[in-house]
Amino acid sequence: MFTGIIKEVGSVLKLTKRGKISKLEIASDLVYKQTEVSDSVAINGACLTVVEKDKSKLIFDLAASTLADTNIKFFKNKEPVNLEPALEVGDKLGGHFVLGHIDSVLKIKRVTDRSGYWEFEIYLPNKNKNKIVEKGSIALDGVSLTVKKVLPTSFTLDIIPFTYNNTNLKFRKAGHWLNVEFDYLLKK
Repeated sequence: MFTGIIKEVGSVLKLTKRGKISKLEIASDLVYKQTEVSDSVAINGACLTVVEKDKSKLIFDLAASTLADTNIKFFKNKEPVNLEPALEVGDKLGGHFVLGHIDSVLKIKRVTDRSGYWEFEIYLPNKNKNKIVEKGSIALDGVSLTVKKVLPTSFTLDIIPFTYNNTNLKFRKAGHWLNVEFDYLLKK
């Protein structure tokens, strides 16, 4: 379990796609030091198991379904990714409960600089309309956020400068795909 409070922006070193099991290598400083083999780490919100550590590199095995159901399939070398180690008993709950189980991959419609914050508009298919409410929680690429407005085919969020500058959201533009985990309290 996670909170959606990103601890570090790491970068993709290599994604090796192989049949039913692929290998993902992520460069990390802070999370690398806090993590042991067999620990869970959320990569862009997807809960993955560390299978190996080597010189500031975290290595994960991915099932074919994980690759198919997340934006990990689009990763390129040096791409910035959000990292969050699993929640430990006694940790602060700064965001909301995030399970690390990606529900969907949604496309960014637009990012607007509002001179002090950024407004993101995300396409929302009809099949997901019942999983989102205004002022409700949502995790995008593992970041705990609050839905601002639900529109007929999309929804909007406001991203404050701290979140923008300390996550991979500053690198996201219209057309990029985000991992989405809807608030589990709204799931039916």
